Amino acid sequence: MNLLPQNCNDERGSPLTPLFDEFPTDDHLPTIGIGPDTMEAALPPAQSLLARLLSLQVLLPEEWEEIPPDHRGSLTRIVLVEGLLAKLLALHLLTRFQVDTIRKGGAEDLILGNYRLLDVLGQGGMGTVYRAEHILLRRQVALKVMTRSVDVSSRLIHRFYGEARAVARLQHPHIVTCFDAGRHTRLGSQVRDYFVMELISGQDLFTLVRDNGPMPALRACELFRQVADALGEAHRHGLVHRDIKPSNVLITPDGQAKVLDFGLARLPSQQMTEPGVVLGTIGYMAPEQASDPRAVDCRADLFSLGATLYWVLTGCDPYPETGNPVQDLHRRFTTVPLPVRRVRPEVPVEVSDLVSRLMEPAPEMRFSSARLVSAALTGFTLWLPHGTTTVVSASRHSDPGRRRVLLVEEDPSVRSLMCSLLQDQYDVCEVEDGEAALAEMMRAPPDLAVIEVELPGMSGPELVEKARAAGLESDRMKVFLTSGDLPAEALGGLSVASADDFISKPFSSVEFLSRVRALIMRRSSRAGDSAPAVTPPPVGTPRPVAVEALSLTVSRLLAETQLAAEGQWQRLALYVRTLCRALPDVGQYRQLKDDRYVEILAAVAPMCDIGLLGVPRQTLLKPGCLDATERRVVQTHCSIGAEVLIGVAQTSGGEVLGLDVAAEVARSHHERWDGTGYPDGLVGEEIPLAARVVALAGVYEALRSRRPHRPPLSHAQTVKLIATESEGEFDPTVVAAFTSVAARFEQIHQGK
Repeated sequence: MNLLPQNCNDERGSPLTPLFDEFPTDDHLPTIGIGPDTMEAALPPAQSLLARLLSLQVLLPEEWEEIPPDHRGSLTRIVLVEGLLAKLLALHLLTRFQVDTIRKGGAEDLILGNYRLLDVLGQGGMGTVYRAEHILLRRQVALKVMTRSVDVSSRLIHRFYGEARAVARLQHPHIVTCFDAGRHTRLGSQVRDYFVMELISGQDLFTLVRDNGPMPALRACELFRQVADALGEAHRHGLVHRDIKPSNVLITPDGQAKVLDFGLARLPSQQMTEPGVVLGTIGYMAPEQASDPRAVDCRADLFSLGATLYWVLTGCDPYPETGNPVQDLHRRFTTVPLPVRRVRPEVPVEVSDLVSRLMEPAPEMRFSSARLVSAALTGFTLWLPHGTTTVVSASRHSDPGRRRVLLVEEDPSVRSLMCSLLQDQYDVCEVEDGEAALAEMMRAPPDLAVIEVELPGMSGPELVEKARAAGLESDRMKVFLTSGDLPAEALGGLSVASADDFISKPFSSVEFLSRVRALIMRRSSRAGDSAPAVTPPPVGTPRPVAVEALSLTVSRLLAETQLAAEGQWQRLALYVRTLCRALPDVGQYRQLKDDRYVEILAAVAPMCDIGLLGVPRQTLLKPGCLDATERRVVQTHCSIGAEVLIGVAQTSGGEVLGLDVAAEVARSHHERWDGTGYPDGLVGEEIPLAARVVALAGVYEALRSRRPHRPPLSHAQTVKLIATESEGEFDPTVVAAFTSVAARFEQIHQGK
C-alpha cells in the first residue's frame, strides 16, 4: 500500500505531515495546573482535578495537546468530577483502572517514580503487577509493586529485590527482561518498592492449553526447547527458578516462549528460605524441593519442566491437587503419573519417555542439565511429524512425498518389528534375500536400505557392493547394516567400507528409529530434494528454506543499495507471523491459520519490494518531493517485481515453494482498501489477502526505518498513523489485529 518510500514525502497535507511539526511548547497548555495553588483552589472541582492530573502527569501534557480543540474546550468547561472522568475515559485519556483509582482518592498512587500505572495485570503473594508507562520514554512496561504493610520484614524486601536482581543479570531472548527498580516515597503514604520488566503480550501455557487443548508434539517440543535454553542460562548463573509451571511460561503471538516470575529463585550462596517452608506449586514441584527447598539444584527445575510439558501434551495436571496439601505431598513421594502415551497415545514414545525421565523422583535419574534437555528436544523437532494425523495403512503408498525404506531381513519376526516401527512415517518394502533386494533397488531405489549382514545366498556386504557398482551411491541410497552375530567392531569395519551406519541385534526401538531418521535426513539434505526442514520455526511447521534463501538475498541487495534497513528480512517475517496469529479464525482469514501457508508468507514478505531494484536509484533516493512522472516510474516496481518472480518460478519448474505467493504480494502490496492504490486499483477483498497483511507489516517497517528523505518515526507515531490516520488505506480487520499486537511489533523492532 502507498505509505512506502515514494509517498512518505510526496504531497503536502498527507497523514505524515503532523508528525514532523515541532512539538507543542508549554505555553499551549491550559492555564489550569500551572497557576498558584490559590488559583486552583478557586476552580470548580472538575477543573481542579484536571489541573492536578496534569501536574502529576497522570494525564500527559502532550496528550492534552493532541486533543481536538472542540473536545479540549468542552473539558475545560466541565464542573462535576464524574462528568470529567467520564469524558476522559471516553477520549481514551484515562483507563478504567485509572478512573476507579482516582474516584477512591488515589490519583497520586498512579505515579511511581518515572512511571504511571495504566492497569492491573495480575496479583501474587509478593505483590501486584501493573501495566505501566515510562512518562518520558512512553514505553509500556510491566511494573511489579511489592505488597507492603507496617510489619513487612526486611527479609521479604530483600527477597523482592533479589528477584529483580536475578532477572536483571539474565540477558536471554526467552527470559523476561528487567529494566529498572526503585523505591517510591511520598509524604504521608507507605513506601512502595517496585521493579520494571518488559511487557509481553500473549497467553500463558495454562490458559493456552485450557482454551485450545493439548498441543501437537512438534510444537510442544519447539516451545520447551526455548524454555530449556532459558533455564540453561539461569543455571549458568547459579540461579534455580523453583517455580516452573504452566502459568509462568508465556507464549507470544509469534510463537516465542518467555519464562516469567523468578520470585522464588534461589541465588548462589544465598539461603533465604526458612526451614520447614514449602516453596513452589505442589503439582509441579520436585520431590526434593518439598523436603528442603534450600538444598535443590538445577535438576529440580528439570522436574518442573517435565511436569509442565506433561500438562501441555495431555491437558492434565500430572499431580492434581485435592485441597489437602499433606495428602498431595504424600502422593508426590509415593506415586508417579501415568506416562504421557497412556493419556494421549498419538504422542511419540520418545517424547513420552523424555517427560518420564524429567519427572523421575530421584534427581540423579533425570537429565543432568537443561542444555541436555534442549539438545534432546532439538533432535525431536527434526523428525516429529507436522500435525497429529495418523497415516492409515490404506494410504501409505499414495503419498509421493514419503521416504522409502527397503527392509532386507530373513527373520520374519525382526522384519515385522522393524516394519511396525517405520510404517507410520515411511513407505516400507520388505524382502527376505539379497537377489530380491537388488531387483527392488534397481526397480525403485529406496532412500534407505536396512540390510542384514547374514543373508542367505548373496550376503549383505555383497548386496551393497553390487548396488554401489550399479550407481546407487550414498547420495542416492543410504545403507544401514544389522547383525545379530558379528561383533560391533566388525560391523563398524563393514560400515567404513560400504555402508553408512550399523546396529547390533537385539536393539532398542528408540535407538533403531533414531538411526533410521538420521540417515533419512542426511540422504535428503544431500540429494537436494524436498526433505523436511532441519530448522522448524517456533510454531512447529517446516520452513520453506529455498524461498527463504532467495528472500534473504533480495533483502541484502535492498539494504546494500539503501532501499531497506538492515535486519528488515527477519523483522518483516516476524511482523507477518504476529499479524496472522492475531487475525480472527473466520471467513477468508482462516487461510492464515494454516501454519504452512503462514511460514511461506513470512518467508516471501521481504521480497515485496524486489521491483525497486529495477527503478533508477537516483529517483528512489531523491531527498525532495517526487513529481508526477517520478511517482509513476516508482510505481512500476510492483509490476516489475511480480514479473521477475513469475519468471523465476517458471524457470525453477515449481521447485521453489512459495514464488506464486511472492509474486502476488509484490504486485498488490500497494493496493488500497478504498481502491485508490496501484497498479490495478483493486478494492477491498479484491486485494489478495497475503498482500493486505504484508502491506501493513511493510508500512510499519518503512515508517520505523530511517530513509534518505526522512527520519524514522516512533512506535507511538507509527501506530497512530496506521490505526487512526490512514482511513481507507488498509483492510480494517488487519488494522484491528495490528492494534491488538502493536506492543509486540515494538519488541520485534527492538530485536527482542
